[in-house]
Amino acid sequence: MSSLKYPAKLTAGSELFESILGFERQLLCPAVRQDAEKLGFLLHESFSEVGASGRTYDRDQVIELLSAENPTKSAGLVADPQCLQLAENLVMLRWATSGERPSQRTSLWVFEENRWQMLFHQGTLSSTELQNSSTATYALRALKSYDADAVYEAFDSNPDMSRQGDASTPATARKYVGALLADRNQCPVAITADDRLIGVVGASIDSGNKNAWVWYWMHAGYRGQSLTTRALASVVSYLFEDLGLHRLELGLRANNPASRLVAEKNGFIREGIEREKFLIDGHRIDVFNYARLLSDPTPQVQHLSWSASIQC
Repeated sequence: MSSLKYPAKLTAGSELFESILGFERQLLCPAVRQDAEKLGFLLHESFSEVGASGRTYDRDQVIELLSAENPTKSAGLVADPQCLQLAENLVMLRWATSGERPSQRTSLWVFEENRWQMLFHQGTLSSTELQNSSTATYALRALKSYDADAVYEAFDSNPDMSRQGDASTPATARKYVGALLADRNQCPVAITADDRLIGVVGASIDSGNKNAWVWYWMHAGYRGQSLTTRALASVVSYLFEDLGLHRLELGLRANNPASRLVAEKNGFIREGIEREKFLIDGHRIDVFNYARLLSDPTPQVQHLSWSASIQC
């Protein structure tokens, strides 16, 4: 047994410090993150993670998520690492990353079966990232296939996103995006923050009648900033002015006041109620039906700008 008193701070440059740091860096390497076998070697069979959204993941879920990750995505660099040995076979590493989403990270590494493996990991968005959310450049563009990672992240941001469709895993998020892009009657518009998707305004177009069914959703972390309201205003103008549509329709749950506000600020008028249409958590929920005609008054809403032209 070691006579070392725990916890013990490991100094940079020491053999154990550099070993743990090296393992952590391997998990940031795209070649490792794309290889399920290599990930399995580094992650303990009892591994768990708490993500920045607060959601927990087990080993299999993390391997699936990382294996499906966009290979060009930067995972960032290990910055300001601090190592604390908690027991002879247990080390905690704390560090920061300056990748696409700067954050503070904590990892637990355990020595078993003659090798070190990560037992637990947690990431918390840094204050810089939180500040950036208020200074980001917001814009609109067409939905792209590479947005699947961000779609999965948005659906993971709040349980209520499950009402928007199935994008609960990286694989189903790719299917969700692929289906929208493959359907010629769909016009999906991405709401972006510094060109990364944070929401979507979509329109299912009935060209024969010059109508469209409109829908929208937003990553939970970006709600409350009127971004969906502004994005819908821009898309409505596009549908009326560029596509020559006459009538736009949408439906929303009666217990969703935020969505109702988005619709009404954009001049949509409630036309009816579908009583007790949805069964949610054992409760029957009414659905409000809204519509806006080309001839209806145009509300004064600041539009979100387009970063690129679209063709639907």
